Formats: sequence, structure tokens, C-alpha cells
Amino acid sequence: MENLLYKLTRPEIEEYLKRNNLVLMPVGSTEQHGKHVAIDNDAFTALEISKRVAERTGVLVAPVMPFGYSVHHMKFAGSITLKFETLVEVYREVLESLIHHGFKKLVVMNGHGGNTNAVNEALRKVREDTGIVAYNVMVFPTEHGFGASSLNVIKQESGGHACEMETSIGMTLGQRLLMEKAEKWKPPRGQTDFERKYRHKVGIPYNFDEVTEIGSLGDPTIATKEKGDVMVEALVSDIAEFINDLKKQR
Repeated sequence: MENLLYKLTRPEIEEYLKRNNLVLMPVGSTEQHGKHVAIDNDAFTALEISKRVAERTGVLVAPVMPFGYSVHHMKFAGSITLKFETLVEVYREVLESLIHHGFKKLVVMNGHGGNTNAVNEALRKVREDTGIVAYNVMVFPTEHGFGASSLNVIKQESGGHACEMETSIGMTLGQRLLMEKAEKWKPPRGQTDFERKYRHKVGIPYNFDEVTEIGSLGDPTIATKEKGDVMVEALVSDIAEFINDLKKQR
């Protein structure tokens, strides 16, 4: 079965909707990922994880949304951002288009943490507009999310962007990586003692160049495909279980 909605014809989609009303909507970003990871990584990962989940569950995958909320990366070349309000409306309009055609169970497969608030706001608007409850799923393992059991393979002390985790997963998914360019993160030379002291204790609207000179956080130099295999399998298995359970709901 072809699982990509955008590779089906209209009659094939109509036939699918007779037996299933669930669709995955991958969303990501186009933003710098250090010196060694392609800038489509969040969108690429969201789509690749969605495809693997779809293969196990028999659901459809909508086209990936390649742009996200990435204003904090704009000091680094290649990054593209949408305004928060624009992104919310794009998500809402895409989801409501799918609902219009009969999709009643919608799962946003999010590959970029910076999109989280926009996705949640869009889901709130969709619920108010249509009564449909859609879901927001992160496609990277998190402590309390899907794939949590695989986090024991990660050895870096801190990370979060183009790091050991993202790089390892990229190896498994077939992302373009220039590992000879990978560097371990260290605090920027211009970071003050005050900033270091309170970095993790207070929230500010920081720009990425204020916390990293190389564009990444963590230690991608210790990434391996074996670690990626473990994380991807845990993610896909956990999300597929959720999707199969969701399919059974009225």
C-alpha cells in the first residue's frame, strides 16, 4: 500500500477514507544544524519517522511542512522562519482542509521543538472551529514522551541541537551528514559569568548565536548509527502503538 497521501490519486484517497480516517501531518523546520547536519533535518526527520510509522499502521502521511518557527537561528546562514501567527494559521488551514475531506483523526508529527507552541495553538483553534481533537507528537525521544526507553544510549552531558541524539538518528534515517565537520559544543567566548550562572534557571528569548558559536549544542562526535537504530526503533514502535490505539477510538 502507498502510504504517502500526496502520491495517491483522488479516487484512492476516497477509497482510503471509507475504511480509515487517520492521517499523520509531519512538520519541521529549515534551519541551521551546526557544521555537519543538513538544514532540512527537522523536516526530514519528521517525514522519515512518519513514513516508518505509516508502514506499520497502514495510515496516510500528508506532505511535510518544511518551514517552522526558527527566528532564534536567523544569525546563521540558510535558516528560514515564519512568524508565529503565520505558522499557526498554516497549520490550522492544512488541518481543517484535511478535516473537510473526512479525516477525523489527525496527528501532527513535530520534528522541531520551536514549533511546539504554534502547533498547540493551531490545535486549539481547530478544536474550537470543528470540534475535532488533534494530537501533537514529538518525533525525537524525550524523557516523558515516545522513545523514552532508548535515552540510555545517549552519553553527552547536555545537548539538544545537532547533537549526539540528532546526529545518531540522522545516521539511521539516511540524512546527509559531514561528520568530519562535527564539533563538540563549548560555551561562546563572549558569554559572561552572569549568563553562565543563570542560563538554565531563567527563561529569556535567546538567540542561538548567544549560546553557541558553531550552531550546535551537545557532542555529535560520539554519535553512532547503532545508537540511532535503538532510538528510531523505540520511537517508531511507541508511536505506532499510539496510532493503532487511536484508530480503535470512536
